[in-house]
Amino acid sequence: MIYGMTVPGTPIRWTTFSSSDNPQPFRRVLFSAWSQAEGLRGQPDALMVSRHLAQSDPTLETDLATIGVGLDIAGPREKSLPASLRSAQDKARWISSSSRSEASPVDQVITSFLGDALTDHNLRSRDRRRDLGDRELEERIEAWLALPAREPDPSFATEQVWKPGPWLTSWESSIPPDRERYFSHSGIERRTWLLTGQEPRDEMEDEEENFGGGYDNAPEIASNVVACWPNPPKEIAQSLGTTVKALQWFLDDMASLDRSRRFALLDMLGIDFDERLGCYAASGPCVLVANKPGPLEDIYTDMTGGGDAWPCELVPAKGQADPSWRYVLINPHSRPPSILMVARGDKIADRLGDLLLNFDGIRRVDPVLYRDVASTCAKACQSPRANGPAIRHFSDRYKDLWANCMWLPGENQDDGEA
Repeated sequence: MIYGMTVPGTPIRWTTFSSSDNPQPFRRVLFSAWSQAEGLRGQPDALMVSRHLAQSDPTLETDLATIGVGLDIAGPREKSLPASLRSAQDKARWISSSSRSEASPVDQVITSFLGDALTDHNLRSRDRRRDLGDRELEERIEAWLALPAREPDPSFATEQVWKPGPWLTSWESSIPPDRERYFSHSGIERRTWLLTGQEPRDEMEDEEENFGGGYDNAPEIASNVVACWPNPPKEIAQSLGTTVKALQWFLDDMASLDRSRRFALLDMLGIDFDERLGCYAASGPCVLVANKPGPLEDIYTDMTGGGDAWPCELVPAKGQADPSWRYVLINPHSRPPSILMVARGDKIADRLGDLLLNFDGIRRVDPVLYRDVASTCAKACQSPRANGPAIRHFSDRYKDLWANCMWLPGENQDDGEA
C-alpha cells in the first residue's frame, strides 16, 4: 500500500509504504512525513484529503485541529489530488535498492522501500541544480524550500485506526487486468526487477507462439491497422466477442487477449508472422481508410516490403468519380492488392506522395473496374469481418490484370483530381 503527500503547485512529493494487510495509521504516516521529509518543511497550515479518506477516519479533522492544521476535503472537481496519486504511483515504480535480495521477505522489502523513498525525496529536495524549463515553477519551488521548517507535535502520532473500503481500489477500474509477470535478478545491477511478459525459457517450443523469443510487436502492428480500419474499434471488439476496453488494452500493449481472440483479430486485420524477420507485419490484403498519417505510412511500408509498389489513385476513364471518396490502389510486388479510401477534401490527401513511397499519381481505368472498386469498398465497410473476403474476391476477379498493365495507355494524369 502506498501513501503519498505532494506540495501543491510543485513536483515535490513524498511516499511511504506498508503491507496491505497491516495499514499504517494516518497520524503516524503524517508525523513521519512532517518530521523526516525535508521537502515538506514540517507541519503545514492545511492538509487536503479525499472525502473517502476523511470518512474512513472521522476524528482526523478534530485531531489535526488540536495541533493547528486545517483539514480540507477535496471536491468532486478537484484535479490536483488524483494527479498527485498518479504521480506517486508512477514514482514508486522506479524506487529500487541494491541491498534488496531476491528472497527478501515482505516486511524486509517494505522496510527497504521506506528507506529508498525517503533517501530519494531528501536528495531531490537538496538538489538546487534543477532546470525544469519553467522559471516560474523553479521560483515557486525555491520559495517553498526557503520556508522555515515547523516541527510537528509528537502527541499527534497516535495509533488511531482507520477503516479501509472499496474506495482504496476504485481507481483500478481504469487499469488492465493482471498480466503475466516474473522476477528477474540482475547480477550486474544487484537488483531484482518485476518484469511483464512471459519468463524466458531455455528452449522455445514454438517460434511464432513465443514471438521469436523477442519483443511481441503484434499489438503495435494491430494498433496501426485498427487506426486505419473502416470500422470503429467498438465494432471490431464486438466481432471478436470482447469489449472495447479489452481491445484497447491489447492495442496499447497493456494486456493480452486470449489465444482465440488474438488469432482472430490478427487474421481479420491481415497481420502475419514473418518467420524470416521473427516479428509480425501487416500484409493485407484489405480495405483501409486514410485516417492517421503515421499508422498509414507504417502499414504501407509493411505491406509493400519497404515501398516495393507503384500505388496510384484510380479514376474512371469515362463518367463521374465517386463524390465522397478517392480510391488508391496499393499494388505490392507479387502480393494481392489493397485499396486505400481517402475522403475528398481531407487534408491527408495532400500528403499521399509523402506517405506512400513511389506514389504514381492518377490513373484512368475502365469504368467497369472503377465501379467494382467502389462496390468492393462498400462491401468491406459493412462489418469488420467483411473486409478481408471482399478484397480477396476482388483480387481474384482481376488476378490476370495484376501481372499486366491494367490502365488504359497514355491516360496517366498527375496534375490533380479527375
